[in-house]
Amino acid sequence: MSDLPPASDPTSDPTSRPTSAPLPPMPGSRRAALQRARTVLVTGVAGGTGTTTVAALVADAVGGRLGVVVQATDHSGGELAARLPALRAATSRVTVHDMGAHVGPAALLAATPENCLVVVGRATPGGAADVRTALASIADEPDPTLLGRSVVVLVDRAAKPTTVDTRPVRDTGVAGVFVLRTDRVLGRPGRIDVAGLGRSTITTVSDLLTALGW
Repeated sequence: MSDLPPASDPTSDPTSRPTSAPLPPMPGSRRAALQRARTVLVTGVAGGTGTTTVAALVADAVGGRLGVVVQATDHSGGELAARLPALRAATSRVTVHDMGAHVGPAALLAATPENCLVVVGRATPGGAADVRTALASIADEPDPTLLGRSVVVLVDRAAKPTTVDTRPVRDTGVAGVFVLRTDRVLGRPGRIDVAGLGRSTITTVSDLLTALGW
């Protein structure tokens, strides 16, 4: 999906606000948040890990926290538009990219202080190991400070919560490691009904944004 065009005056149009999960407001000036350019690059360590769903949640949640609509860009086959809770004209300079399973290219694009990385893997021992390997591959290049601006999301699709040792991933120096538990709303195809998201999902996404400094 290409970048959505910005509205002419985002601060004067209340209808431009996204429908989002109930997240706490970001401290500070809303106008300053509107003017701040930041890019979040969401990438998976393999196909089918849930990268697009995580990207849609992040895009909507950032918009909800800032009171804006972020730009959303799809590099992984065009599925992001189908998962976003709503399609609206962007009202900020914040962009969320769905990079698909391309950790290396995502790290290159994230190699600037205003950008950050979200790495998605499966909530299994093997999935956590894959994430650790991916993080090791970008630990020194292109930006040795990038891991400190990165978070990891391990997606759990099991009927019962899976126990995963996240310490080896945390030890890489990332800003946070989060397990996104099974949620019936996320298991449905099409647009994510944020009003129906479980409390665990809302808390996880909220904590993720906090770890990224929002």
